[in-house]
Amino acid sequence: RRIPKCGRERLVPPAADIINTLPYPRYPLDFETSGPTIPVWEGMRPNQQVPFQWSCHIEVDANTLEHAEFLDTSGAPPMRPLAEAMIETLGESGPVFMYTSFERTVINNLIKLLPDLKEPLSRIIDRLVDLHPIVKQHYYHPDMLGSWSIKKVLPAMVPELQYDDLEGISDGMSASHAYLEIIDPATNSERKAQIEKELLEYCHLDTLAMVRVAQRLANAK
Repeated sequence: RRIPKCGRERLVPPAADIINTLPYPRYPLDFETSGPTIPVWEGMRPNQQVPFQWSCHIEVDANTLEHAEFLDTSGAPPMRPLAEAMIETLGESGPVFMYTSFERTVINNLIKLLPDLKEPLSRIIDRLVDLHPIVKQHYYHPDMLGSWSIKKVLPAMVPELQYDDLEGISDGMSASHAYLEIIDPATNSERKAQIEKELLEYCHLDTLAMVRVAQRLANAK
């Protein structure tokens, strides 16, 4: 049941009960994908979404936060090295946070592309915890204007973190276009370095956002 709308911020206590039952380590995870109309690699379909990047903030415990990331800018198919690095980083236990079902869809697609990795990827799927419905059921702020997207929720819940502060890439569509530019042989090295910096900063913020949103939920009173 969605929390009633009102003219002020509301964060209701059951949110804390949900978050605080989840064990450590916790792994907020975010992918960036690209689906070029003209396939880049053999065997791909037009507009087939392929992950090329992930970020993961690792909450070792309540006081220890680490970060891992993957970005393939080589122009080679990124799916296998991306999946293998993710499997190693996420280990065997602990909730893997996502925001909406996008990460589940990406991992399911990786299973289709890399059937030999089905078992470890399936175990990750079993650990996924979607923060979106938890936020939607327990949090409201008028500044969100009726949207519970992470880009509306974050500045309402955690005002010191803002997607507007990012330079260049600040949404998934621009990240997708930037990836195609960075793997284009015609893109010069200076531009590649700038794109890489922007991609890493954007994806990093997506998973840090989940950390901070979950912390707000955990402290609901």
